[in-house]
Amino acid sequence: MKATDIMSYSQINETDKTYVDEIKASILANGWQGSPILVCESQGRLITGSHRLAALKDIYDNEWDFDLDSLGDVAEPVDDILDAWCEENDCTIDDIPYDCLSQVFAGTWVEQYADNIIEW
Repeated sequence: MKATDIMSYSQINETDKTYVDEIKASILANGWQGSPILVCESQGRLITGSHRLAALKDIYDNEWDFDLDSLGDVAEPVDDILDAWCEENDCTIDDIPYDCLSQVFAGTWVEQYADNIIEW
């Protein structure tokens, strides 16, 4: 998913402006680096990436000459993984352990980004 596809999504965590500014500077200088932002597309919500989304929104709002779509895909929907985990655990997305996402994503393609996901 492109950055413009997730601009309306809400952050899931509080963000630190200094860290958001660092990410923004990195994106402007180097393009998109690292793991994708994980989203639940069907509900329009983030699973990871509050700081990265805040940086993208700052670029969108303040860097009018920067084409966000030139970054390529910055987010990946994980609805199928979330649905399977919720069904297996008889719960809803609101019960996802956001502070320990390894419970949800271990053994999936997301695991390749484990070192980049603080909440792993």
